[in-house]
Amino acid sequence: MILDARSKSKSVRTFSFMFTFLVMYLFWLFNSGMFEIFYLSLGAASAFFVAYVFHSRFAMIKDARSTFRAFIRFMGYLPWMIRQIVLANWDIVKRVLDPDMPIDPRIISFQSTLKSDLAMTTLANSITLTPGTITIDIDPGGIFYVHSIAKEPAESLLAAPPCEMAARVGYIFGESRKWK
Repeated sequence: MILDARSKSKSVRTFSFMFTFLVMYLFWLFNSGMFEIFYLSLGAASAFFVAYVFHSRFAMIKDARSTFRAFIRFMGYLPWMIRQIVLANWDIVKRVLDPDMPIDPRIISFQSTLKSDLAMTTLANSITLTPGTITIDIDPGGIFYVHSIAKEPAESLLAAPPCEMAARVGYIFGESRKWK
């Protein structure tokens, strides 16, 4: 019985490793456009190295099912995130061109409910990708420090915990229920 569980766990890890390798290699092929044997082997070596480091060093992937679920949820998160980036860019353009729009820099802090380092890093990067806000620091306890160009961009992060962005990121990694 214990032997079956170990062999199943090993097969899941092997599948997960091969899946990561394949995705990285296909990504490399589509982006390089080089199909000579030297470049194909260089791409395979690079994809193998990334998959090895990702699985052994960081151990972010626990099983193939949760990885696939997170990938699908992340693909659903991207359109929302792109929309937020566009809206924030528009807000910055209005602030630059309209003298009545305030530029009132401030540093805010908020407590996140996210637990994993990967989820907190994703949230920090999402905040920083949104123009007008930059994540300055994250305490080990999950307190985020964010610089904001004005009060309005910061208000969405200070909304009743968790903010929508944190709830969406938490959903990707299975740390929160689906956002509203």
